[in-house]
Amino acid sequence: MVFTHSAFLYDADSAYATTLGDFVRDGLERGEVVAVAAGPRGIALLRDALADHAGSVRFLPAEEWYVRPVRTIAGWARILRAAAAGGSPFVRLIGQIPYAGPYDPWLRFESALNRSLAELNGHLLCPYDRRVLPTALVTAAIRTHPRVHDGDWHDSATYESPEVFLAGLPEPFWPVAGEPVLAAPIDDAVAGLRARIREAAAAGEWLPPDRVQTLVLAISEIATNGIRHGGSHRELRIWVTADAVVGEVSDDGTPGPGPLAGYLPPRPGEVGGMGLWLVQQLCDSLAIHQGDGVTRARFALLRG
Repeated sequence: MVFTHSAFLYDADSAYATTLGDFVRDGLERGEVVAVAAGPRGIALLRDALADHAGSVRFLPAEEWYVRPVRTIAGWARILRAAAAGGSPFVRLIGQIPYAGPYDPWLRFESALNRSLAELNGHLLCPYDRRVLPTALVTAAIRTHPRVHDGDWHDSATYESPEVFLAGLPEPFWPVAGEPVLAAPIDDAVAGLRARIREAAAAGEWLPPDRVQTLVLAISEIATNGIRHGGSHRELRIWVTADAVVGEVSDDGTPGPGPLAGYLPPRPGEVGGMGLWLVQQLCDSLAIHQGDGVTRARFALLRG
């Protein structure tokens, strides 16, 4: 299996259409699966460049594809695996993140992809428009992509491994203030804890019923992970803010999970190892911090 992850730096629509058009056409001529996630302008430019070949490409609206980093990772993994199962010799992907708001989660995503999809067969090419994106963001792209197209193809001289990059850019905690509405120790079984959370969530109207089930599942997975791999002192705390229900599981086990925790999809048929990956899929935020001998995993579920 060979996975290639490249950044394409451009500063003209003509370069976008020509370079990406050649990339796609070459793949189609080889009988490869091709999928493109981009905004309306990018898709229009590429459709025009491809003309009759555009019908053979799967186009994905970027605003729907790039909602939560780990869900996008899962989506790319599904496309790569489905293509392999269908007999495609290779897969070519174009993914243009619609950068808006906080950039850090998507920079982490770009780095994590290099490990998350490493065992799959394909090439993901990520366009970066230097006319509109901040210079710091373009510079970070060169650090998260092993290969770069900047007039021609070359290896990135400043590429950093995901372990190094993610450690230097930790996911921030969802902010909370004041005392938690619930604080409880985590024993060696979580059945009683699940029941207590359901009762408190229903009484306080924290979330709609279906989201309560998600909350219970997320806490159960993180707590179980702490029981299996953490220390002997474990605690759950929950805050309810205007926009989210925020949970935090802490334990005194060291070392905690590495910087790629929650970003690596479980292998097909693999038993175990799904806990943090599942929590990443279910929740709107997950951050794991370590310090002073304590590992804290904090997650959030939006109430709206």
